[in-house]
Amino acid sequence: MRKIACFALIMLLGWQVSWAQDVLVKGIVTGAEDGLTIPGVSVVEKGTTNGTTTDFDGNYQINVGTDATLVFSYIGMKTFEIAVGTQTEINVKLEADNVAMDEVVVVGYGVQKKSDVTGSVATVSYEDLEAMPVNSAVDGLKGRIAGVQVVSNSGAPGGSISIRVRGVGSVNGSDPLYVVDGVPTTDITFLNPNDIASFDILKDASASAIYGSRGAHGVVLVTTKSGKKNTPTKVSVDAYYGAKSVINNWETTNASEWLSVQNELNKTRTAPLNLDQVDKDVDTDWFDELTQTATVQDYNININGGTDKLTYSMSGGYYNEEGTVIGSEYERLTARIKSDYQVKDYLKIGTNVNIQSNEKKSVVEGSYHTGTINTAIKLEPVTPVWFNEEAGNYGYSYFTDYPNPVAQINYDNAKRESFRLFANVYAELEPIKDLKFKTSYGLNRTVTDTYDFDPVFTVNANQRNLINKVSRGYYKTVKQTWENTLTYHKSIDKHDFTVLAGFTKEKTRYEDLFGSATNIPNEDEAMRFVGSGADGYYTSGGASELTMMSYLGRINYAYDNKYLFTANFRADGSSRFADGNRWGYFPSVALGWKISEEDFLQDVDWLSILKLRGGWGQIGNENVGSYYLYQTTMSGNSQYRYIFGENEDIYQGYVVNAMKDKNIQWETVESINFGIDAALFDARMEVSFDWFDKDTKDMLLSIPIPYYYGYESGPVVNVGEANNRGVEFSLNWRDQIGSDFSYNLGFNISTYKNEMKSLGSGEPISGGSYYGGSATRTEVGESIGYFYGYKTDGVFQNQAEIDAHADQLGDNSDLQPGDMRFVDVNGDGVVNGDDRTKIGSPDPDYTYGFNIGAEYKNWEFSAFFQGSKGNEIFNAMKTHLYKFDETNKHKDMLNSWTPSNTNTNMPRLNGNDKNNTNRTSDRFVEDGSYMRLKNLMVAYNFPKRWLDKVKLTSAKLYFSGQNLWTITDYSGADPEIGMVSSSNYLSRGVDIGTYPQAKTYVIGVKLSF
Repeated sequence: MRKIACFALIMLLGWQVSWAQDVLVKGIVTGAEDGLTIPGVSVVEKGTTNGTTTDFDGNYQINVGTDATLVFSYIGMKTFEIAVGTQTEINVKLEADNVAMDEVVVVGYGVQKKSDVTGSVATVSYEDLEAMPVNSAVDGLKGRIAGVQVVSNSGAPGGSISIRVRGVGSVNGSDPLYVVDGVPTTDITFLNPNDIASFDILKDASASAIYGSRGAHGVVLVTTKSGKKNTPTKVSVDAYYGAKSVINNWETTNASEWLSVQNELNKTRTAPLNLDQVDKDVDTDWFDELTQTATVQDYNININGGTDKLTYSMSGGYYNEEGTVIGSEYERLTARIKSDYQVKDYLKIGTNVNIQSNEKKSVVEGSYHTGTINTAIKLEPVTPVWFNEEAGNYGYSYFTDYPNPVAQINYDNAKRESFRLFANVYAELEPIKDLKFKTSYGLNRTVTDTYDFDPVFTVNANQRNLINKVSRGYYKTVKQTWENTLTYHKSIDKHDFTVLAGFTKEKTRYEDLFGSATNIPNEDEAMRFVGSGADGYYTSGGASELTMMSYLGRINYAYDNKYLFTANFRADGSSRFADGNRWGYFPSVALGWKISEEDFLQDVDWLSILKLRGGWGQIGNENVGSYYLYQTTMSGNSQYRYIFGENEDIYQGYVVNAMKDKNIQWETVESINFGIDAALFDARMEVSFDWFDKDTKDMLLSIPIPYYYGYESGPVVNVGEANNRGVEFSLNWRDQIGSDFSYNLGFNISTYKNEMKSLGSGEPISGGSYYGGSATRTEVGESIGYFYGYKTDGVFQNQAEIDAHADQLGDNSDLQPGDMRFVDVNGDGVVNGDDRTKIGSPDPDYTYGFNIGAEYKNWEFSAFFQGSKGNEIFNAMKTHLYKFDETNKHKDMLNSWTPSNTNTNMPRLNGNDKNNTNRTSDRFVEDGSYMRLKNLMVAYNFPKRWLDKVKLTSAKLYFSGQNLWTITDYSGADPEIGMVSSSNYLSRGVDIGTYPQAKTYVIGVKLSF
């Protein structure tokens, strides 16, 4: 008790001493420009939660220590700090801060103030993507930017992601150009998301024309984190660990339901299934057997700082993600160093080196018949995973030839390892004031090593491998970039102008080597290499090169900080085109008017900035092969075999791979953009609106020709034309209430219409292949890749309806009540291929995103939602799950038509279907609209008084979730459907059972010292 009393006395005396050192500080806060008092200003003792706010008349008072520093902050005003010392009265004048529009944004080959930008440019900063558990930085952009659609083509670890800026503008693809710290590249999967400082997306031609042929579908400029001058070394650690699970499952039948459907189908089958062999104790949920709760973990360290001459930033990261489908995994190691050094007042040098190594294990995707995921969906539930697990005997189907997907994964030893070096060095010389010359060299080197081993195994006659095989692939891409720019900036009275001129040269070389062998004597892992094979040797290899030379220029001019003018020009010469058509020329021009700077608006207090802008430009595309102009031969299929001699021996023939047209030239994209930018209410609110009209001309398309012409395919010619037209709107609001609470809101929405204007010969293009045919079509007057097939009109309810309907099956004698009714679209009395028509579109009516964030004392909260409305999905999985065969069925078939169940659109169960019920039709087209809680984050920042004890400058504990909640009417596993492959734009919105997105929960910590 005596010790407690002494301790209490010491604490009391310490408190009294501390109180004796406090002073009461009073004052008034006014605006520097108008002298008016400002209510609601936050006044906080720096590094603590001790604070107050100014009253209605701008007055405040606060008790602080004499060694304290007061921080005055208010939305739309510059933050002001002052040491207290012995002062008891501190009056403060806050200056206006138009940071909303005067922040610097990255543009091609330079930077500009946001208020001076005349093109359509959107920015996303690192803070917007903080604490998101994603393996790719691009994934964090989903729904963040109006007019930019980010779609996952696969939810697999390390799966591909596509970005579409202002829709799909070409049959050849619509991928944007990526530029990382000034170096162009085709992707940014090698970047650690934690290393990125900001994204700047150039959306219109007036902004992206400076990149010429590569900017046809937008440009994504990525700036990585840098050190700051005169800043002490800071070490930051960021780590999280969490779990993932599938968002949804397919609604397939269980064993008893499957048996019920099959018994009904047996009544009409010519050869009924022998269901007596079914083990009634087996009820396998194959999708559940294939999926798991997986883990994800990410660890990063960053060191940055700077002196008056040197800035530096170094980082290292480790990321590991298990797949929600067993057998899939992605592991990544990254390292980066970035530095800038001011050698002399007139000379600056710098380097940026990114290294990434990753290993990926995948399951078979995309194959409709043998794809692991869609097989798990289709395989009947009465097939067991194991006949005898202890003996290693896998189960197999008695009715179908589909492989056991669990065995398929366990016998699959394929993996891919990749190493990437992405680096650039530069020197910047200022020989005279305002004139800067910069030269830089960039290297992008990727080496990928693939490995696969197929052991000897037997599940059954349909799933076995009697001869083992090992294969190895080596793929290397080296891209070198040399860029030289000369920039001159000058301000004279009311005139401000910047002139840029440049020359660039690029060379890309690709090499591949592949080898395989069979009959490996020893299947031990140490012996699984190609050289150990006894026979079956096979090798192949190849190489290609692409070079490009460019000249570029830009003029930025501003008069009186009101009237803006920008002109860009670029000339690209590509080795892909013949002499005479090798060079493409891409100009652009844009105007801007800062109306808010005019005298007649100076008294409008609520208007901070109002700017009108408009631009026109042309950019290009060179999407043909590197050696397209050169004739090569190839061996075709059976149609190229010939019989010679008395013995009528068969010889393999060779054909020229394609007819060539040496007159092809650049595909050109021409666009017009008009926009409005505004900042209101002391920059609390930011508003942006854009209207655009984009024409793709001279589209490069392959013209089909008959085989008897002697070519494998027709020539690529400039014949296509497409148009995209749309609007974009975004709104952001940020405010502060008192000294403890601040919040922000954001919303964006965009819509566009796509139309194919010309296809040359007029022949439509089919796409979206799936097991039952093609789901999409591209033709003049319609959107690219719309859904094409038959329309349905429910089911026939009685014989009278059948008799009154058009000829659907010859004389319709085989039709019965309960059969599907297909619409005679053209009204000629016959339902045939001529009645196929547009049955849907993967293009949304609009896409949107909205966010809410708040900070209260030490707590942070943010939630981000994104979605689309009006897009449709062709559910190709249902074309199989609705089939009248032995495979698993969708639960919808339990509601099939019967004489006692007529109120349904599901046709009768017919084991002898002559109606071709599952032909490509609108019964498989579903509304793909959805709204998703993409990210939710709750964080706690530990108080400074705690951190001082452990010598930390900041510490944050956070919980973050991804894809937590979805509203949709789509019946598949995931409405966020991309493409079958990252380059197949005619397969958009076709769901063939691809790897679904995951729901992710993580807990993490951020520390700095």
